[in-house]
Formats: sequence, C-alpha cells, structure tokens
Amino acid sequence: MDQRQFEQAAAQVRRQIVAVAQRTGIDGDDAEDVAQDVMLRLWNLRADIDTPAALAALARRAARNRSIDLLRARRTVPLGPDDDRASHPSPHDQLEHDEALRWLEQRLAALPATQHEVLRLRQVERKTHAEIAAILGIQTASVATLLARARRSLLEEIRKRNES
Repeated sequence: MDQRQFEQAAAQVRRQIVAVAQRTGIDGDDAEDVAQDVMLRLWNLRADIDTPAALAALARRAARNRSIDLLRARRTVPLGPDDDRASHPSPHDQLEHDEALRWLEQRLAALPATQHEVLRLRQVERKTHAEIAAILGIQTASVATLLARARRSLLEEIRKRNES
C-alpha cells in the first residue's frame, strides 16, 4: 500500500481504532492515545500492507491488543511491605534501577522543552489533551502531535540502548 492509499484510508481506520479501544474499556484521551500508537505502527508497516481491508483488519487487531495491554498495566498490584523483595532489593538490582533511572532522566531532559512538558503533563499528572492545550496555550491537535513525537523519540532511544 503506498502513502496516498494509506492516507485515504487513515481517517476511517483511526475512527475504527478509537471505537475498538472504547469497546475494550478504554475511554476518552486514552482511546486517542491508543489510536495514535496504532496509527504510528501502521504507518511504519504501510509498505507491507496490500489493501485497505488488510489495513483495517490489522488496525482493529492492533487496537484491541494495545487496549488490553493498557488495561493490564492499570491492574498492576504493588508489592506489599511483607514481600521481602519490596523492602530489600539486592544491591545489584538497586544499582541497575538507579542507572536506568539516570539514563531515562537524561533522555527526558534532552527532549525539546514543549515535548517534555506535554509528556510530563500527560504521563505524570494524567491531564487530558484539552487540559494540556489550555495550560500550554496550544491547539489540542498539537498536544497529540507533540506527545507522539516525544514518545517516538524515547522509544527510539530505548531501542538503541537495548541493541547495544
């Protein structure tokens, strides 16, 4: 599927992705985040997708899987104080954790200021796209774009780190 065909089918496919996410139990801005993630993945795979029907089928499957992943991540149960691993990590585990945290903080600091702020407001403060737009004085559509760019940049850095 070439770029023109992909772009023609993208709006309809995006609506389908949001609908799948909402049927799975994801609401509002999180459904939009699922759509953004899935559309980015589909864009990267566009050369391997033959028809609009194949695009739609792949989009629905990817949306369902991403939504389930998001729901599972919300259900994580923190380790209790009676769990020995929670209160006494091994020195090696603590060292790895500290190093990974420093690495992530460096990558976050390297992001452009607006991308960093949008990512912080969304991921840490759990603000909606509309709230972030109001806080930063930008368009709501720009929030989604900046958030996607920040996430994509961090994902690329993580991939580079994991390859080495």
